[in-house]
Amino acid sequence: MISKSEKQVILLNINSKDEKIKISNVIDKYNKSDIASKITNTNFLDLNEKNVVTSILNREKINYKVFFVNSYCEKCIIFFIPEYLNEDSIQYNEYISCIKIKCGNFGKLKHKDFMGSIYSLGIKNEFLGDIFLTDNACYVFVIKTVEKYILDNLIKVANQNVECMDVSLDSKELEKLKIDYISKEYIIPSRRVDALLSEVYNLSRKKVKDKIMSGDLYINAKECTNPSLEFYKDDIVSFRKCGKFRVGNEIRQTKSGNICINIEKYR
Repeated sequence: MISKSEKQVILLNINSKDEKIKISNVIDKYNKSDIASKITNTNFLDLNEKNVVTSILNREKINYKVFFVNSYCEKCIIFFIPEYLNEDSIQYNEYISCIKIKCGNFGKLKHKDFMGSIYSLGIKNEFLGDIFLTDNACYVFVIKTVEKYILDNLIKVANQNVECMDVSLDSKELEKLKIDYISKEYIIPSRRVDALLSEVYNLSRKKVKDKIMSGDLYINAKECTNPSLEFYKDDIVSFRKCGKFRVGNEIRQTKSGNICINIEKYR
């Protein structure tokens, strides 16, 4: 268990107000698990939140399990498991729900339409996991406690009537869920993120730098304002009003010293 004084010391070293709140809640979840000797879980964490939280948990030598619903998900949940149990004891359907949303004219609806309609119900971001669109339905992962409320109250998306239903996490229909992207190779002069963005979006380095300094760049869900920051494999890069991509493998170096790298650009 983390004592109140130990918690204060941990939070003292965190500058961001939002991160302080997140870490405080995570510590409370861990303490609850430790005191009650039962499994507890966080709400959904984005990639940046996961990195911040796990770095502290590792430093405090706390046992935990990071759970992603599938390999394409960018949000995760952390579980705290008492010593007398193991990971196989977690029944994920008790903590996470998948809601399938269907409507008659599905083709006109986009990711932002579903997200906006769910947020309009008053659902906080931390209760909402990844959203996947297929040819005829939208699948939304949510914390179990808000499932019934969404099923009872989500009746329209972008002025279209919709039908919502629960889908078990064990259902085979969830195996088809994935991120649709275009894979392409780019040659860049360095591992600086501004060099990469300039090539991927065909923008001048000055334009890219200005957008970065304006707060338009997010790497693994964390705002980045440093144009010279280096990127790494599997980084998720979002560039406002331009798009989003995942950094793939470095293919080779050219004779001139440039880098050829694979980029998975989201459609």
